[in-house]
Amino acid sequence: MTITSHDNVPTTVLDGAVKDYSRDKVYVLTAIFLAVLTIIEVFTYAAPDFPVWADELLIPVLMILMAVKFFTIIYVFMHLKFDKPILTRIFYMGLVLAVLVYIAMLSTFRIWFDGQHG
Repeated sequence: MTITSHDNVPTTVLDGAVKDYSRDKVYVLTAIFLAVLTIIEVFTYAAPDFPVWADELLIPVLMILMAVKFFTIIYVFMHLKFDKPILTRIFYMGLVLAVLVYIAMLSTFRIWFDGQHG
């Protein structure tokens, strides 16, 4: 049995996958979604006075876009969508631990307070 690029990838071929997935459709839709998010990010610089990200909203908008892109990439390209749930939980626990350590280090250097950087 030969598998073409349009066929679903069976779970017997995938290590630890719990369901089949299509190859092309998922990646094309993901690329389009990421391209739209990237265009929005570029517009934050091209049109800085747009009301959605004017003034103090620029950083939160960019951080939200960054998080959405990050989770989209790890969900699709790292195949977390198709892994066993325990493996996905382990990945997220490591991610949360890394963020907490980063926040602790930033707090150590007093990065949250204006004019009081270590």
